[in-house]
Amino acid sequence: MKLRSVLVLSFLLAPAGWVSPASPLTGPVATSLSMPVRGVWMHPGFFGSDKAVAIEKMRTTLDAYVQAGINTVIMCVKNTSGHVYYASEIGVRDKAWDWDFFGVFAAEAQKRRMEVHPWFCVFPESAILGQVREHPEWLITSPKREFVGAVNPALPAVREYEISLMLEVVRKYDVGWVHLDYIRYPCEPTEPYFSFDPETLRLFKQDTGIDMAAVKARDSGNMAWNEWLRWNTDRVTVFVRELKDALKATGRKVKISAAVFPDAGNAAVLIGQDWPAWAREGLVDMLCPMLYSNDAGLFEKLVREAVGYGKGRSQVCPGIGIGTSHNQNTPEGMIEQMKISKRLQADGVVFFSSNSLNQPFLDRLKAAK
Repeated sequence: MKLRSVLVLSFLLAPAGWVSPASPLTGPVATSLSMPVRGVWMHPGFFGSDKAVAIEKMRTTLDAYVQAGINTVIMCVKNTSGHVYYASEIGVRDKAWDWDFFGVFAAEAQKRRMEVHPWFCVFPESAILGQVREHPEWLITSPKREFVGAVNPALPAVREYEISLMLEVVRKYDVGWVHLDYIRYPCEPTEPYFSFDPETLRLFKQDTGIDMAAVKARDSGNMAWNEWLRWNTDRVTVFVRELKDALKATGRKVKISAAVFPDAGNAAVLIGQDWPAWAREGLVDMLCPMLYSNDAGLFEKLVREAVGYGKGRSQVCPGIGIGTSHNQNTPEGMIEQMKISKRLQADGVVFFSSNSLNQPFLDRLKAAK
């Protein structure tokens, strides 16, 4: 869920004190904050691993969320180390949760008629766990032969493995969504961002005729580098396309939501995440740009852009940071960002995260149903 350099760059590009012409400070204010989606990202750690304690907290938390108008819960089922929180025969379960956490949580949420999105941190993986330990060649490799803590979207075997986890959840549980996070290359790896392992270089040369073995650093003036960037970005899109096809093949109507970096242009260039292309192709059903900022002008600018990309193709539900590494919001700030989202015709909002969504925030949400 970390935004790091892309969101920082967006902040730097916005002049201090900048307010857009149609900002909430001058534009009309929505009279109702009701939108189709009011969601929250959640993690098993919020509840703890003790089964009895966790189940009791699930029930009280979900009841409070219903009272606050929250109708969508996005629960982590695979974290950034590769551990899973459901009864998996493929992935490596977190030992602290020796019971089917997600199965219990999904049932409790569905009793309350809430939409449940199992949330996958897709490409981050630990080199010492499960199938990745057996296949170190899956890890992203720098030109210096250094491994990065993520697997390589360019490799068909990697895409097949990650999709197999998602299909396992869809087959085991009655869910209508799969939520993608970290659906990209790493933000801050050893240069460059993409993998220079022999198999990836072979696949790239096979597709383009270009030998990248001699190109060791970013060079935007080099045609080979620009083709390399485009090809790697396309590999992430290929993953989303393959997932879409695999879900369709189950015979179930399972939709795809995705947490994405808010600055679409930089996301495609820096991390291989071309989410406007996913919307154009109809590959995703909900986009959640992670807009973790207290800057109302910047928030509005990026919501407007996202709604434009999704218009008629995908729902757009901006991610509002409650307490993140990028911002610490207030109940009033949250409401203001909801007003912006409503006015710009977003389909809803998603809050990050349950850890920070405490009673003062819930009280304001309840009053704004």
